[in-house]
Amino acid sequence: MKIICTQENLKRGLGVASRVSSGSSTLPVLNNVLIKTNEGMLKISSTNLEIGINTVVRCKVEEGGGVSVPAKTFVNLINNLPATDKISLVLDENNQLIIQTDNYKTKIKGLGSDEFPLIPQIEETNTIEIPTKELKQGISQVAFAAAYSETQPEMSGILFDIKENTLKIVATDRYRLAEKTIQIQNPAGINKNIIIPSRAAQELNKILSAAPDNETVKFLISQNQAMFKTENTELISRLIDGQYPDYKQIIPKEFNTEIKIKVSDLGAAMRTAGIFTQVGNNVSMEYKEPDSLVISSSSGELGESSATIPCQVSGQSGKTIFNHKYILDCLSAIGTEDVTFKLINDNSPAVLQCEKQQDYLYLVMPIKI
Repeated sequence: MKIICTQENLKRGLGVASRVSSGSSTLPVLNNVLIKTNEGMLKISSTNLEIGINTVVRCKVEEGGGVSVPAKTFVNLINNLPATDKISLVLDENNQLIIQTDNYKTKIKGLGSDEFPLIPQIEETNTIEIPTKELKQGISQVAFAAAYSETQPEMSGILFDIKENTLKIVATDRYRLAEKTIQIQNPAGINKNIIIPSRAAQELNKILSAAPDNETVKFLISQNQAMFKTENTELISRLIDGQYPDYKQIIPKEFNTEIKIKVSDLGAAMRTAGIFTQVGNNVSMEYKEPDSLVISSSSGELGESSATIPCQVSGQSGKTIFNHKYILDCLSAIGTEDVTFKLINDNSPAVLQCEKQQDYLYLVMPIKI
């Protein structure tokens, strides 16, 4: 193998692929990235046996071949080379990768490409296409609500529910739930729901952050794998085996009170009240028509906080206690200036939604004292 590549392209490709190298002590090859020539490009791959990433970067291929090298060592080296350099990568007969620029020459011991774990591929049939911008926003608005559970793996994943030309992305930890609805291209009319590990979704979002908003992501599903494919990068993830909770039955259809409020005002009051929460991140919301909303908290050791916020209240008066961190997570993700807080009473789930973004819903359970 002999190729010439710019430092910028190589750095970008390694930044995408190397994040899932696992740091495994039992299977050292998982600490490596595989670099291999492919159709006049350099293909960089990594896997932790749950997630695999393939990405391609532009280069000049003088001789084909491949090798896997320690990800951390290779990434640190490339990141510290001058951005203006062109880098020569040459593989010698001892599986040593020689990295050379005008002023640097380094050798890294590698392993043969045939020793690197096979990353599954999914045939591009029955492809679903999702707008990049919508998918990126959807994952950001939903993923944080997933549970961290070893005993219930399905709860630690993110539901992708496909019906005709609609994709619902859902996450819940039983205390709160986030749902995003996206319009998709589904020519094969696939109706399916799958559970994707949270980490895979978060890695996908990092990949999408560098992709143009006006493109689409190809989404393919096999029996136990899913693949998301952008122009230069593929992410392949195993699916979580299990039945996702029937979450729709807990979403209220009617509410007794609606509070329209600015996200910035509610966020500031929640953060201030959070300073004085004594146990459980408990913050009280007391509201009544037409425009009264008081956010308060108290601590026997620290003191207390109370803030009256400008708003529009319609419906019944009441007082409810929430985990302020759950509210702040939603406010950070919703991406709008205003939000509507919909409530029934202090024992029923509340919903946060925005008139300008009806395709996003966030449900949060109150805290019972």
